[in-house]
Amino acid sequence: MEEKKKEFMEDLKKNLKKKADGPDSIKEPTTYLGTTILKHKLDGDDYFTWAIGSEAYLQESLRVVKKQIAPMQLTLKKKVCSTLPTGYKPELDSTPFVDDDTAILYMQLIGILRWLVELGRIDVAAKVSMLLSYNTMPREGHFHAALHIFAYLQKHPDRVLVMDCGYADHLRPLKKADYSQFYEFTKDELPSDMPTPLGKAVDFTMFVDASHTANVVTRQLRTGVLIFVNKAPIIWDRKNYFRNETTRNPAEPTSLPCVALVLNLRRKLPNLSPSQPF
Repeated sequence: MEEKKKEFMEDLKKNLKKKADGPDSIKEPTTYLGTTILKHKLDGDDYFTWAIGSEAYLQESLRVVKKQIAPMQLTLKKKVCSTLPTGYKPELDSTPFVDDDTAILYMQLIGILRWLVELGRIDVAAKVSMLLSYNTMPREGHFHAALHIFAYLQKHPDRVLVMDCGYADHLRPLKKADYSQFYEFTKDELPSDMPTPLGKAVDFTMFVDASHTANVVTRQLRTGVLIFVNKAPIIWDRKNYFRNETTRNPAEPTSLPCVALVLNLRRKLPNLSPSQPF
């Protein structure tokens, strides 16, 4: 067994060396987990910036979806101007429940849409999250609403997220609040073995909001968060909470756990070398 292990390792080294010596062994990345990686030049810049897109994954997804709905005598709409039909509210849908086979297909559609959101299609994140709530018992209207999202994506397939490293200097500066009188003994704890920050500092910008009346039936709370490092969007999320609030005041603090995302970033990024203002 030991001799076979040595032979295997020697063969592996030879194969790896052959691949490393090949002409295409080292090159710029083009894909990662379904994401298309490309370069994009912003207006006014004389250099290219990295960007991520989902067009390749989307085109394959559209092919699969069209194949799945063809036996049902269904096609994707050609003329769509929004992610969902105008005025459509999933919670008010009273169409019949779908059969088991269509319910399984619905779950597959939502799974594909969720991955497209992960790949950067932020424009459909809120609507996908709404339809996700009906994943266990979808109605016919929910099924057609999911197909409507695919029709929208088919019309707008080439959206990309540009990882702009510029500073968000267009935003109004916020006055730094002083809470020292309330938290007198607290301090910002950083890992003791954190490496010395290198390079330019980066800024965090987080947009977060809560809607406690969007669901007109249950009044369940929905929150959304969008986090930028400089001008590059790196985290986007939408959550439905299984609770409801009667006024805006208790609804807004419910979204504050999103701040934990920023705190985690403050720990991660310094370990990746960039310095960071506090």
